[in-house]
Amino acid sequence: MHIVVVGAGRVGASVAGWLVASGHEVAVIDEHEPTCSALDEALGSISIVGDGTDVGVLSRAGVNRADILIATTRRDDVNLAACQLAKHKFGVSKTISVVNSPDYSDMFVTLGVDVAVDIAEMVLGRVQEGM
Repeated sequence: MHIVVVGAGRVGASVAGWLVASGHEVAVIDEHEPTCSALDEALGSISIVGDGTDVGVLSRAGVNRADILIATTRRDDVNLAACQLAKHKFGVSKTISVVNSPDYSDMFVTLGVDVAVDIAEMVLGRVQEGM
């Protein structure tokens, strides 16, 4: 599968590493060149420096042939916009997004994001499990 990840922070880099190790073709978009360089050094040349909400950058990442787009930035507006562009402009069949603010979880689902991962809810669940 070809999977595009928007955001190469801790979550995005971890997801990308798992996907590469699982044999998927991965492209990771991030605005920070040093972050992309570090990711390329660790995983091979998989990064694209740029804005994950820019149609040209998404095109360079091969989103037009992607099976999945995963948005992992710390900005909900960027994550939602990247998912919307992938789904409605490029026809990506599945979008997954981190939701940083719990207030927005329902909106992500209402607007067609297939899987909205609420960070606060996930952490709370793990804490509850641990107790």
